[in-house]
Amino acid sequence: MKYPQLTIFNYKIAYYAIRLVGLYWLLVQYFRFSQLRGRPEEIYEPYFSLGKIIFPEFPGTLLFAGLLITCAASIIVSAFKPSYILNAVIFLLMAVINLPLSANFGLHHDNHLVILGYFLSIFLLPNHLEEKDYKLVQYFYLGLLMTYTFAGASKFLGTAKNIIRHTDKMLWIDKNAAKLNSYNNYWVADMTIPTWMKEIYAYENLWVILTVSGILLQLLCFLGAFNRKLLTFFMLFIIVFHLYNIEFVLADFRNAILFILAALFPYHLLIPVSKKTGVKG
Repeated sequence: MKYPQLTIFNYKIAYYAIRLVGLYWLLVQYFRFSQLRGRPEEIYEPYFSLGKIIFPEFPGTLLFAGLLITCAASIIVSAFKPSYILNAVIFLLMAVINLPLSANFGLHHDNHLVILGYFLSIFLLPNHLEEKDYKLVQYFYLGLLMTYTFAGASKFLGTAKNIIRHTDKMLWIDKNAAKLNSYNNYWVADMTIPTWMKEIYAYENLWVILTVSGILLQLLCFLGAFNRKLLTFFMLFIIVFHLYNIEFVLADFRNAILFILAALFPYHLLIPVSKKTGVKG
């Protein structure tokens, strides 16, 4: 199967998988809203100026539930009747829903990948895509993967800058960098550091190699947008990377894992290619 055909075939399935993840994401946002609703109103502080305009106060249950239901209905309808307008509405609703949850009292990156993915896919309707449009899907992949490339570049350039300036800051190439990063997050969360984690971090030289390799792979993630095998490889890397962050850094990236899996999965390995698609296996 040629790469352009493969790309279009996989995205047409990913379009619907992404919508299933979107519905799950809305459910997660409802439970997150329920948790934050119990906090004192005084600690609510919108991070963005737009958030201060739309939600000067933490939203009420009726308003927020209305946004969730409207977004869920739009996602369901867009699965049966793909539409540019519906896709744009879904993106805008997700961005608004995110404001009082992940963009108040500081900025959290739990949901940015899901929202970005829906933005990048606004004009990618499965019933309109043909083989010649595969580059549009590549841009979708590139937009998602560049978030990881930027993160890798930031770590790389930050380390290089500190080496050149001879600062006394901890570097990612230091033996205890990964360990102290994990320990710091456990201390901030007031959690006991597990014994098994201490034993794993005892292999100091190995963690230097793993850390440097992880940063390098992050930096190279963008290459997956142009090659199917590389895309699958970087999909697996991102999932492993996020699982590490969930367990070792206490960063909740479960939504990102599900979205990356839905958007980048090699569906052609599991689903037989129909002759009606015009794709030859």
